[in-house]
Amino acid sequence: MEKQPVMIHKWLILFNVSVSVFMATLDGSIVNIALPVISRELSVNISSVQWVVTSYLLTISVLLLIWGKISDMYGRKKIFAFGFIIFTVGSGMCGFSNNLDMLVVSRILQAIGASAMMALSQGIITSTFPPSERGRALGINGTTVAIGSLVGPSIGGILVHSFSWQSIFLINIPIGILGTVLTFSIIPEIHEPSESKEFDYKGSYMFIASILLLFVGLLLIQEGSISFGIFVPMFLLSIIILYLFINHEGKVSNPLIYLSLFRIKVFSMGISSAYLSFIAINSTILFVPFYLQYALNLNTLTSGLLLSFYPATSAIVAPISGWLSDKISYRPLTATGLCINTIILFRIATLNASTSFVEIAVLMMLLGAGAAIFQSPNTSSIMGSVQRNQLGIAGGITALFRNLGMVSGTTLSVLIFSFSTKMNINSLSNGSVAFDTALFLKGFRLVLVFAGLSCFTAAIINLTRVLKVDPGAGAGAKT
Repeated sequence: MEKQPVMIHKWLILFNVSVSVFMATLDGSIVNIALPVISRELSVNISSVQWVVTSYLLTISVLLLIWGKISDMYGRKKIFAFGFIIFTVGSGMCGFSNNLDMLVVSRILQAIGASAMMALSQGIITSTFPPSERGRALGINGTTVAIGSLVGPSIGGILVHSFSWQSIFLINIPIGILGTVLTFSIIPEIHEPSESKEFDYKGSYMFIASILLLFVGLLLIQEGSISFGIFVPMFLLSIIILYLFINHEGKVSNPLIYLSLFRIKVFSMGISSAYLSFIAINSTILFVPFYLQYALNLNTLTSGLLLSFYPATSAIVAPISGWLSDKISYRPLTATGLCINTIILFRIATLNASTSFVEIAVLMMLLGAGAAIFQSPNTSSIMGSVQRNQLGIAGGITALFRNLGMVSGTTLSVLIFSFSTKMNINSLSNGSVAFDTALFLKGFRLVLVFAGLSCFTAAIINLTRVLKVDPGAGAGAKT
């Protein structure tokens, strides 16, 4: 049965959970900068070594809902501690890998632990903090997710330059040991008894198959490894399996996902808004560095400093936004944040080869502020709309849609850029094609218009939440 933590412990719990998601998201991006070095030292080509990144992302994506459901059935503390332990062991194995096969297997093990931590983090925070403090706590946690994703390449570059590529994995070991000790020491057993202990294996297999087909297809077409003629059947088969999965879930007593969750308007609208928001932000963050380095001819240091205004502002604003949502409700904040980002994204689409550093810095700050104003209250509204015994699966769904939004944003923006310019972004990044500023700006603007329209759609969804209070939200975790 759930125990309420004492006052001093809840902030330690938040610290522990935030460290876990920071590590998990950081390791999703920190490896990118080291791929050329790993490729050279392990004597493999760069296309093969990409699986060091891809295997991590795929494993996390297919397991998020599984861990969320298991934690709802058997308790979150045990699963969260397991995640820390497996992530730490996997990190150590990555650091001592001497061939690509061992490194990829180690990354999969690392991702098994990371997925458990990511799936449970929001549920643990929601159970630990009262509704009057939940938004602020989730805001702090959301800040660590954003920063972990964005600072990975910078931290990875420093570690690889100063030590070796193995150091980007070995640095996780002392942090993982500390996190495991804290988990066993301060996190109470957060568990609501489940009516049924029968796990939905059939539904899980169908879900994993559907997500694997979708994510592998998106990643491969983004890299240019497959044609549309191959991608379309993969996508259609994924949709068919997903349909069969949904049909199956409605017939079993203890499904992987209770479909009734999506009938809660606060939950479904929050999830869809988050998905569209991550499409918009990821599309932008992917292409702005190319704009800075190729269109403005800035070096990597200056480009990195300009981009850092986004996570820095987000880190400051997210806890404030979460705190405000505890006081005045999430509705005006989510709509405001998305409206700000919509305006900023359309403004970024007008940038040219003579835009000033100051304007770019201000736009990055406003983009970070808008994202933070939206994300913290939105996450609080999603987690607060479900019953306490479904917090694990709700957190898993939220993390899954975040990953899906990021992958969709990257894939769709790359396709839009490639079709509109006939330029391959991968060829551009490795310098194998000549750079045409006018042609690049044409594709860049179309990508940003796409990002702006995605954010505008999310804003419209949230404006309806402002105008109409949803009567169907769950009572368990809400105020």
